[in-house]
Parts: sequence; C-alpha cells; structure tokens
Amino acid sequence: MNAFNNDVSHDGHRERLTNLIEKSGLDNVSNIQAVEYFLTYIFPRGDVNPLAHRLLDKYETFANIINASVNDLKSVRGINERSAKKITLFAQLFDLYTSTSMDKHISIDDREEFLDMIEQMLRFKTTENLILFAFNSSYMLTHKRKFNNKSIDEVAMSTYDLYDFISSSKPAYIAIAHNHPGGSAKPSPNDNNATLFIENLVLNFHCKLIDSFVVGDDGILSLKQLGYVRTFHNIGGIINYLSDINKEN
Repeated sequence: MNAFNNDVSHDGHRERLTNLIEKSGLDNVSNIQAVEYFLTYIFPRGDVNPLAHRLLDKYETFANIINASVNDLKSVRGINERSAKKITLFAQLFDLYTSTSMDKHISIDDREEFLDMIEQMLRFKTTENLILFAFNSSYMLTHKRKFNNKSIDEVAMSTYDLYDFISSSKPAYIAIAHNHPGGSAKPSPNDNNATLFIENLVLNFHCKLIDSFVVGDDGILSLKQLGYVRTFHNIGGIINYLSDINKEN
C-alpha cells in the first residue's frame, strides 16, 4: 500500500514538473529539474530526483551525461546496462533531429548556414568524428555520412568507405569535416596528408573536393583557405596557429 502511494506521489511530481517546463521552458528551470525531466523518459516510474543529483555531481552538465560511455554511466548507482544505452542513444537522436532539420535546401554557397551545421554536429563531441558531405552540380547538399570513431583522437574511414559513399550519392562535389575534441582546430600533419590523398582520390570518381574543415575548441578551420572561417571564444589556438604560419613564411 505504501509503495502504491509513493508511485502516486511520484506521478504527481512528474506531472507538476512537466507542467512547469511546458510553461517556463527548459532554459528557465534548474539543471536538476532539466536532468530529472529527461530521466522520466528513461525510467517510466519512480523518483529520479536523487539520480539526477548523482549524475550532475559526476558529469556536471547535461551534455556530459549524454556523451558519457555506457560503461562509465553504469558506475553511477541506479544506472544499469539498459538505461545507460538509452541515455547514450539520446545523443544520436539529437544529432538526427539537428541534421534533418538543417538538411533542407542547404547550399555550400551559403557558407554561414553550412558552418552552422558543421558546428552543431561536431563542436561538442567528446570523441573524434568525421563527416562526408555530398553536393550536386548546383552546390546543394544531397547526402552526408558520419563515420564512427575508433578512439578519442582517431576516426576510421577506409578507401572503400569513401568509394561506397560516392557510389551511392553520386556527387559532383564533396566536403569533409572532422573535430579535434578538447583541442585546437589547427590541422595535424595527418589531417593535411589525408586531405591531399582524398582530394586526388576523388578525381577518379569524377567529383571534386570542395574543402576540408576541422572543428576545435577555438573555431572551424578550412584546410583549403588555410585559416579559420569561424572562431569561438577560445582564441589561444588561433594565435598559436597564426604564429606557426608566420614562422613557415
């Protein structure tokens, strides 16, 4: 009987929380309330407020929670294998929403809109990801494909992956973007070598590499333009990059 009453109490609390967020918006509630509301989708019943506190105590932000690994999440009391997988899959759902919302009529000619999409998809990733973009002869985005990361600083894409993407999307042009988690967008020697290799390789498929972008904590860098095309708040990496360019010249 007591358990039943507790469930009713929790259900009432969830309804009040839902009404509060519907009225005020997620941006205007506390971090605890926002995470607690998110957890109601993971756990259909029960009091998730203590778990919300434990998650924020460990990860500090909602973004860090959904970007955590399954094994790491399982170390938090109250999180099992199934709930950990649900939490991590939410990040993919957000990516799907963002990408499908921004796909409509995006053109590489509209640089700011295209950079918005790259930033949304890569800026806050905690592991390295690589995305291929396909454009038709009118420079309109037609396809994109994300490649899974092998580790925090290495992404896996084979020549066959590139061939398969081009064969299926039949682009006139392609672009590449990848991120440097927790670091500067300054390209590594591997970045430059890979871009040159891909640029030469795609010519065999009768398409052209428009640009290769690197997303870091300090901004978005274009390897074609050899400079930042968008900057974020952290300018230290940009200053270091410009200093290196000056030394080379």
